[in-house]
Order: sequence, then C-alpha cells, then structure tokens
Amino acid sequence: MTGWPAFAQSPNPLKVNINPQTLIADLEKAIPGLMKAGDIPGLSIAVIRDGKLLWTRGFGVKSTKTNEPVSEDTIFEAASLTKPFFAYIVMELVESGEIDLDKPLIEYLPRQKIEEALGHSLDLEGFRGDWLRMITARHVLSHSSGFPHGESGKPFPLFFEPGTKYRYSADGYFYLQAVIEHLKGKPLAEIMEKMAFEPLQMKASSMVWQDRYETQAAVGHDAVSETDGKFRKRMHAHAGASLYTTAKDYAQFVMAMMNDVGLKEETIREMLKPQIDVVKDVFWGLGFGLERTSNGTAFWQWGDYGIFRNYIVAYKEPKIGVVYLTNSFNGLSICQDVVKQAIGGGKELGVAYLNYDQYDSPGPLFFKAVLEKGAAHAAQLFREFKKNNPEEFTEAAVNRAGYRLLNSKKYKEAIAVLNLNVEAYAESANAYDSLAEAYLTSNNREQAITYYKKVLETIPRDKKAEKAFLEGLKSNALEKLKDLEKK
Repeated sequence: MTGWPAFAQSPNPLKVNINPQTLIADLEKAIPGLMKAGDIPGLSIAVIRDGKLLWTRGFGVKSTKTNEPVSEDTIFEAASLTKPFFAYIVMELVESGEIDLDKPLIEYLPRQKIEEALGHSLDLEGFRGDWLRMITARHVLSHSSGFPHGESGKPFPLFFEPGTKYRYSADGYFYLQAVIEHLKGKPLAEIMEKMAFEPLQMKASSMVWQDRYETQAAVGHDAVSETDGKFRKRMHAHAGASLYTTAKDYAQFVMAMMNDVGLKEETIREMLKPQIDVVKDVFWGLGFGLERTSNGTAFWQWGDYGIFRNYIVAYKEPKIGVVYLTNSFNGLSICQDVVKQAIGGGKELGVAYLNYDQYDSPGPLFFKAVLEKGAAHAAQLFREFKKNNPEEFTEAAVNRAGYRLLNSKKYKEAIAVLNLNVEAYAESANAYDSLAEAYLTSNNREQAITYYKKVLETIPRDKKAEKAFLEGLKSNALEKLKDLEKK
C-alpha cells in the first residue's frame, strides 16, 4: 500500500492555439518512442479540442503473442474510468427525482440486502452502524463515505464518519450500484446501456463482456510485457471497474461533460464542484478528481486494473482534454509526457497526486537493473541508487519496484528488494506488509505469517503513515493471519 504525495504547480500553458496538424504530427512522432521507453505494448488515444474530437489513433499491438495492431476501434478495460461514467447516470437519476444526493442510502435498500452485502447484522458489536446510516450518494461519489477499498473484515470496516475525509473506495460505488439496481429493477449493464451508451453514441462500449470483443479487444501485459493472451471476461457489471471501451468512445463521454450533454448545466457544475479536500489543490467532485492548476480547474480520473492502466484529464472552460488507454502494467509511466504532448500544461497534469513512477525515474530503472542482473545483485544496486538518487529513490519507489517484480512473478527478486526496504525502513509497517504479501504470493506460508505479525508489531511505532492507512494495514494483516493460521 502507498500514500499520496503532493505536487508542484507549473506555468506551462495549454495547447489551445497550436496548429492541429502540427500537434498530431508531434504526437505521432513522440508516442512510439515513449511506449518503447516505458515497455508498453499497446495504446489508444483521443484528443479533444474546442469540445470536439480532434484526433484518435491506436499505437502498438493488442498482444505481444499475436502482434495484431491496435486500432482506434480496439477495446480496452477502462478500470476506474468506469467510476465517473457511473456518476453521470446517478446524476441523471438525481435530475429525475429517483434518488436524492443527500438522503442516506440505507433508506433505499431492504435491511436484508444490506446485511447480506456486509456479511453480518447491522447490530453486530464493533460495527459502526451509526456511520453506515449516514452515508449518502454524495459521500460515495466523492469518496468521502469511509467505505474500504478492497479491505475486508468482520465487522465490515468503516474508517471515519462520512463526509469528514477523503478515502478512495470502489466498495462504496458497489454499494451505490446496489441501490440503483434496486430502484430501477434492472442490472447495471442494462441501465447504463439505455441511459448512457445509446444517448452518447458509445456504440463500442459495454459494462460486461460482449462476444464481439473476441476480435476487438486488447489483452493485458505485465511489467515485462508478458501476457497469457487471455481476455478477462466480466459477466457482471461493477460500477467502479467493469467498463469495456475505446478511447474514441470514452471521449464522447468527456465531451458530454464539457458541452452539458445529457445533464443540465447546473448538474454538471455540481459534479465538477469540489466536495472534499484530498491534498493541496486536489479535490474530489462527484465522480471525477479535480485539480486547481495555473491553467484553471482540470477534471480527471485514472484507471488501474493491474495490466490495464489508463488516464483522462480535461478542462471544461477551454474544452480541451485527452483520453488514453493502455494494455500494460506500465501504462501510467508515460502519463506526464503524453498529457503534456497532447494538451500542454505542467507536471501536475500527468498523474496528478498519484504515486506512479515515470519510466525514467529511479524506481523503474532500479527494477530493470535488478531484472537484468538478478536477486544476487539487488543489495549492491540498492546502495548505488540510494547514493546517486537519495531524494527520489524512496521507500515508496523501492516498494513499487518490488511489486513490479512480484506482479511479473519474479518472486526471488521481489523478495530480495522488499527485504532491503524492510532493513532500510524498519519502522515502516507498510514495508513489512509488502514483504509479507510477497512471501504469501510465492506460497511461503511461514514467512508470510512472520511478516504479517511484524506489521502488527510495527504499527504502533510507525509515525509517518496516516491513521486510516495504518488501520487498513492492521485489518489486512489480521485477516491474512486468520486465513494462514487456519491452514
């Protein structure tokens, strides 16, 4: 797990006046080189200018096994780009009076359904039922509900009083999905088709897998551009993650936000109004992240489904934006460069406050060096990078390098790197948690137990991580230990 750093502002202007043909030529020249440097097999991009689609194109291949080229019609997994799209249809229901943004969601669902979702009674000792009874659609869409993001436990974890803090949560979106499906009496895939895909002319998109995608879709690749060549076929919609789409189709949605299509102007204004503070100059609206920059306020969202990583950023007033989708674990490593090439702006318009390493930063370079030289050289490489890049080669950067190795099934190398992080940052509960996960993934049960226990021992001494983050680590460690000790 990782935290969220702040960022620096930049005076670089947006590319609102550059000649379109010059811009396109520059992108066609720059993108292949960036993809090669970032080890990204396939990418699809759409650029919006004056609220209209200026240009869209595919680069690279759908799969390194088949080498079939990406086209503008290639389907990608949108991952979390699904969330703002779901927020759009929620706001349609707000306009129609079918749901109230500020009415507790618990009032829309039968108690039985809620308890089935939680896995226990609302009255279970230790469960913050008082907080659950406060959660509204506004809280969910702005990630201020206090819901977890993949963490589990009994009682079901709620991390703070709704509306008081920001905490990213797909679980909250799934809870709101249950409300919408109950109100409409239909599955989300059907609702989205009628309320969004058809009106916005997003003919290629779906919330669930379609048979036609067998010949249209890209497959995902890990950090070393390897793939099993298999499609991930979601048959049930998830409000936070299951959208299949193209860059061109998703641009239709972004342009709808710019041009007040499908929703009233005041409704879109509410979506793009800060609802909760995240870090300095970064907020969350209803569905989108928002960032106050030297060029005005941008709305944005990233998508990360491991082997599919994507980004969208746009400005409503100058009506400029970019959507790009990739079939790679490394997809966000070139984000800052792609965005600057496509629409201008500064570093803040790359991955905003997100903690993804750029392809040419110490973390990815360390990963490549360990991959090339092996686990036996990890300690030497660690010392060299630490000496030459003390400010950038941080605990978080090393942690992410370890996860890249782990996700590429380079278990020996991953464990070596994450062990080095534990040695260097002995007071970090997160360092122990990452190493425990590496041992668990590599089927080393005894060592996984040892290091999950170290997480619990270290949490009281960890003064750097936020309380909510440490609570998430604690919940995860307890759950993993419970499962491991059963075996």
